[in-house]
Amino acid sequence: MSFAFRVLVILINAFLANNIVFGQEYPQPAPDQYEIDKTLDENRINPQTAEFADAAEKLRDHLKLMRAIFVRFSVNDDPTKDADFLADFNELINSGFALHRDMTSAALAEYKQGTSEKKKIADMLARLVKRETEADRYEGIAEIADVLATDGYPEPDMRRQVVTIGLATNRHDLVRKHIDQLITETGDEATFVPIRDSLSDLEALWHEEIEYQKQDAAGEPLPRVVLNTTKGAIELELFENQAPETVANFINLIERGFYDGKSFHRVVEHFAAQGGCPYGDGTGDDGYWIYGERHKPNARNFFRGTIGMALAGTNVDSGGTQFFITFFPATELNASFTAFGRVVRGIEVLGNLTKVDPEAKEKEKDEPAQPVDEIISAKVISKRDHAYEPNKIPR
Repeated sequence: MSFAFRVLVILINAFLANNIVFGQEYPQPAPDQYEIDKTLDENRINPQTAEFADAAEKLRDHLKLMRAIFVRFSVNDDPTKDADFLADFNELINSGFALHRDMTSAALAEYKQGTSEKKKIADMLARLVKRETEADRYEGIAEIADVLATDGYPEPDMRRQVVTIGLATNRHDLVRKHIDQLITETGDEATFVPIRDSLSDLEALWHEEIEYQKQDAAGEPLPRVVLNTTKGAIELELFENQAPETVANFINLIERGFYDGKSFHRVVEHFAAQGGCPYGDGTGDDGYWIYGERHKPNARNFFRGTIGMALAGTNVDSGGTQFFITFFPATELNASFTAFGRVVRGIEVLGNLTKVDPEAKEKEKDEPAQPVDEIISAKVISKRDHAYEPNKIPR
């Protein structure tokens, strides 16, 4: 199986696994074993509103289109067209996430109306919330979890999931709404009281970030880049106003093709995905370091989707080529690590990256090897009109 063929297998499996339309879980064999029209079973939801029915049909048609591209790719004998197929498929993934959110919003609206399908819809939405939260895909599910928890849906972890989603997406209002009841229900004061006590500080950090984003939108456009990965495209806006040297280094590396083919060698759930090592194990760089920019008074902080420069140990001036993108706000990183950008499109892709934790001490002996995800290509979409050269530290 060629690399590009494996990429499409991974991509379509990941998307078809998000099977909210079909009402049940499926294993992930090769995509050609899927017959979408046969996946419906006796638990199928029959939408009672036109909005839900229309949104579900649009998502179904989109999945069929994704499958059609895969079929055309699988019979293609011209390897020069591989990149075009992958680009088309990455675009369909991002638009598919939007259609998926539209469909779940329509399902939630029908649930609120109390139609005859309410119980099935609630069960479907609860499965969705659980699956997405576990996979670090938090977008579009905050209101769903809030409504189900408020209605008393009989899922023991639903309120915990609301708090988790609220923290991940900076919906501190939802955390405040549910955390006292969560403490009462679980008795876990050691975990949740510190979270409750830190909410004011978290809100202040987020309000500061919102102000920075407003300033960014009003000023000279920031550079943008895209990482085309084996799970989809991730578009980043880079904080040149606060971290110009780090941004210059990153853009220079991209334009030299350094990141093409590099793996995400460390992907830790509920934390971050790290890549950019030339050896694929976290030990390498390109022979130089750059100065950290965490010390600057306007340094940005780490939220979900923030990209930061990895360091070699505790030396804040040891960034090079390795970077990480956070799945979850990480205040513990704010003291030492330079935040130099944020995901503006394709954040759902983060949750689909294969989890790889090199630091895990115990591994199942019979655990099958999982192929790590890679950056197929990295491209600069736009940048300011000046040279981008790293300020290298001699070593």
